[in-house]
Amino acid sequence: MVTGFPGFIASRLLARLADQERGCFHLLVEPRFAKAAEDACRQIEGAVPSFRNRWRILPGDLARSGLALSDGDRSDLARRVTRVWHLAAVYDLAVEERLAREVNVEGTRRLLDLCEGMHGLEAFFHISTCYVAGDRTGRILESDLDCGQRFKNHYESTKYGAEAEVRSRSDRLPVVVFRPAIVVGDSNTGETAKADGPYFMMGLLLRLPHWVPMVRPGASRAPVNLVPVDFLVEALAALSADPRAVGRTFHLADPNPLSAREILDILCDAVGRKRPVATAPRALAVPLLRLGPVQRRSGIPAQALPYFDHPAEFDVANTMDLLRGTGVSCPSAADVLPVLVAWAREHKEIFKRPTRLPPND
Repeated sequence: MVTGFPGFIASRLLARLADQERGCFHLLVEPRFAKAAEDACRQIEGAVPSFRNRWRILPGDLARSGLALSDGDRSDLARRVTRVWHLAAVYDLAVEERLAREVNVEGTRRLLDLCEGMHGLEAFFHISTCYVAGDRTGRILESDLDCGQRFKNHYESTKYGAEAEVRSRSDRLPVVVFRPAIVVGDSNTGETAKADGPYFMMGLLLRLPHWVPMVRPGASRAPVNLVPVDFLVEALAALSADPRAVGRTFHLADPNPLSAREILDILCDAVGRKRPVATAPRALAVPLLRLGPVQRRSGIPAQALPYFDHPAEFDVANTMDLLRGTGVSCPSAADVLPVLVAWAREHKEIFKRPTRLPPND
């Protein structure tokens, strides 16, 4: 069973799992995305012919009681499902609390309730985020969760709440928690479905006339952890196939992340413009970006800036342990960023799409 389909990550993961695993995939999809989900499944069939006749779209909704599933569907899932992938969430740094809590926390709780009736369940794979760490700094372990941290936004706090709910069921369910860092496009093609994270700055650099000097929004040398979506999917597939993963948490992060300064310099090089000539103090940059006209002109939301000035290091001991010998490793952001820029140059429409995504991405 998979939630979050046909979102960008879920679609790529389903294609990978369809090739790796056998059996039928039950896809929980909001009714308004049913046609898009069917089209995505047909595309996967083209790439993985064995996927044909092995998928089923279940209209449902995490925000409704019983996931809006019929008694018959719930009974069928309880009897047939052995592995559950929970990717669905509201991903939006500016999301209001009620919606985030209803989908991210309460939706996860409803799904876990359903899973407790699955007597043949072998694993519940929960996609969390490294940023359940909130405002913590320094080295953050995969085993850490409640460390008294505060949160920068409702996305972080509700993803924390969802993971806490998952962990609370670990005595009754075979749970596995995955925490991705900031997910960017494919390291080989550059393809992505949304322009956030480093894309905010990338979009500004591509729009800004070359004669306008670039200024750093803050002087931070803090690491910014970026992971390409193809690495994420390969890591998820490899880790999920290892029975030692059950009961553990994994940071899917770059073990050698670049700093915000290094990332901006590489982006400037990739778009063919001079590197920044000056630095705007963060105390000035953040209030300035909170002004509506400035946000609209720059394309950089103020909520994104703290992620580029946050001295946190995500330990990847569990991830490295189980990925050893699989051939799966995170490519350097220095190699990936120019590929992302090249794709973005040819697909500038990505910067016009809303950064607020539906609850299935």
